[in-house]
Amino acid sequence: MSGIADLVRPFRRPQEGRVVPRWVPPAFLAIATLLIPWVIVLVIRLPDDYTAARWRLAWGGFDVALSVSLFVTALLVQRRSVLSQTAAAITATLLVCDAWFDVVTSRGRDIGFAVVLAVVAEIPLAVICLWIARGVERVLEDAQPYLRAQGFTIRYGRLVPPQREIEHAEDAES
Repeated sequence: MSGIADLVRPFRRPQEGRVVPRWVPPAFLAIATLLIPWVIVLVIRLPDDYTAARWRLAWGGFDVALSVSLFVTALLVQRRSVLSQTAAAITATLLVCDAWFDVVTSRGRDIGFAVVLAVVAEIPLAVICLWIARGVERVLEDAQPYLRAQGFTIRYGRLVPPQREIEHAEDAES
């Protein structure tokens, strides 16, 4: 087995040909279901207003993480790395979280600004990131048969030509 399949081989059960074990969806559904009563308890018991310690550090740190995520996504997309799919999905998630918390933690006139920023910038940028992730996924799906036929593999997010694979095999034999 070569090509993109090398990336998922550690997660595949050979007898089933599955990338993700069968127990994962039911386990995630159970966890999601168990979170519903917990959310209800939080909504009922938590105060509407709360002063948080290190508020500036929390938001500043989050924005640093978002900035790094955007930078890494841009770099990986520029390099045409298969890892750009993951980076774009992470960036989309951070953007949606940023929009959500900006809106729900704003007060007074800041609420309008937070909503406009979410609608005009954060959510559209998150959608673009998801579009990038899905586009990379489609390219990888379409390219897999071709890559296998040509003897290419993907190692650490980089396309490895067949010649280098032969060199690695020869080094391993000696």
